[in-house]
Amino acid sequence: MADRFEPLRIALHAALSVRRVPQDQRVWLAVSGGLDSMALMEAASTMQGHFGVLHVDHGLHADSAKIKDFVEAAAARLALPFEHHTLSGLSTSETRRTQGLEAAARSARYAWMAQTVGQGGVVLTAHHADDQRETRLLHLLRGSRPEALSAMRAWNDDWGFSLGRPFLELPKSMLRDALEASGSAWREDPTNLEPDFLRNRIRHELIPLLDNIRPGWESGLERMGSLASEWRTHSEGLHASLGEDTHSLPISMLQQAPSPTHLAGIWSQSFGFATSQASALVDLARPDTEVGKKRCSDSHCIVRERAALVAHPIEVVPDQSPRTWSPEPRGVQSGTVSTPAGLLTWRIASPADGFKPDAGDDTADLAVDAVRWPLTLRPWAEGDRMIPLGMSGSQSVSDILTQRKVPASERHRQWVLQDDSGHLIWLVGHRIDQRAALPKPSDSTQNMRVLRLHWKPLQ
Repeated sequence: MADRFEPLRIALHAALSVRRVPQDQRVWLAVSGGLDSMALMEAASTMQGHFGVLHVDHGLHADSAKIKDFVEAAAARLALPFEHHTLSGLSTSETRRTQGLEAAARSARYAWMAQTVGQGGVVLTAHHADDQRETRLLHLLRGSRPEALSAMRAWNDDWGFSLGRPFLELPKSMLRDALEASGSAWREDPTNLEPDFLRNRIRHELIPLLDNIRPGWESGLERMGSLASEWRTHSEGLHASLGEDTHSLPISMLQQAPSPTHLAGIWSQSFGFATSQASALVDLARPDTEVGKKRCSDSHCIVRERAALVAHPIEVVPDQSPRTWSPEPRGVQSGTVSTPAGLLTWRIASPADGFKPDAGDDTADLAVDAVRWPLTLRPWAEGDRMIPLGMSGSQSVSDILTQRKVPASERHRQWVLQDDSGHLIWLVGHRIDQRAALPKPSDSTQNMRVLRLHWKPLQ
């Protein structure tokens, strides 16, 4: 009589060999007590290696404790180490509302496994080809990203340990035949019959209907899965090509991509953007889109720069209120003004006191008699204009910042100094206004009072 477990053992051995799992390393088996996981445990127990059993009681039905006892007894019969954990709180309405029961159970289950097996640990599950088919249909119905149709990977490390699925190429019928031939028992999870779960309805209603309407439909779904896997590999390659600066997506890369929308989607998902927003991000990269235009999720804003789309976390808005001051009486002729973007130091001096002009961008020397007090330090605003030193006509602050190559994402930190006449006398850190500038040195200007301003930006 043929050994029905042999194909299962071959699949197990191949999976562990591909992953290069050392023979002396403990390999943990995720066993629920159902047909699939019991077949996994029975197959592994006849192989060379160090296997152990992990069982999670989700506490979702009355017999869950009995199933735990059943799995523990089976592990003892096969001389396999056994670890178990009981979850709590999964059935609450809050959990169902915020995460969904299946997602919450999966997260809690894998979190415990990660803690139990540790970094570098290996856990195998009994997911098979039928599960893969259901997962693809599930993603299709939910409108997931194209690469999601590739469904489950044979190996991944998303949970802090190596999670392997050696049976993905095997049909469920093969696992059933092996277990029935051996006379081994299993326990059915009653939640697998509940119609509240979409996967259950796919399994019990949709798949039988598809089998009736179009026999052999699975091959078409598998081809879609293969194409999706190619998409995923391509996407991961593009994402990896970004290097360490994953917050910046070059516009040239986006334009050259086979599917710009797809690339924008996979790049932006880590910044809280939904699939439906990808096309809007592609529009940001159009040649006619203004620099500085942006799209925001709940956590980030993606800003159009000259050559890239740049993601920035949404920050708590600091105090942007204007700061207004005048020289105080009784000879107090200096002070500091603090802002969220930097510190402004000011003093009034005279060339006769040994004062020498400074041409640095962070320093401005203005003629005291040419400005009207009080002075106001404030964030710049659209529509602000000034007459830059050396020019006769006005220019917008926006254009000056563009000429100075200030990234659009950094312009919210730009401040201006305005006098009481409404003139912008200094674009802080960049340009002074012609109307407040010092005249050329002469005998008549030796005693001219000078307003020296120094700006120290905050890092």
